[in-house]
Amino acid sequence: MQVEVTPEETAVLIRWKKRSDNHVLVRMKAEAILYASEGVSISIIAKMVERAERTAQEWPAEWRATRMCSVLTGHAGNQDAAKPTRTQKEELKKILAQPPS
Repeated sequence: MQVEVTPEETAVLIRWKKRSDNHVLVRMKAEAILYASEGVSISIIAKMVERAERTAQEWPAEWRATRMCSVLTGHAGNQDAAKPTRTQKEELKKILAQPPS
């Protein structure tokens, strides 16, 4: 299952794949998407990332639907990493509570 990835997305995915401070699942998904962008078969991708073929098949499908957001796992701080943090949400609440200028 081949997916299209822009050069900018490729650069980000490569950085995510190489970083040791990222969650393991983020690194695996980034690697799987990079392989899928090169036309590698799902069975090979599954072996490379040590996941079931069904899982390796779902990741490119999720990529098509939500692009970069599909790689972020949502496990960091028990919140979706693509969404604002609690601190950012509190800050937004304060700003939105102020009267318009």
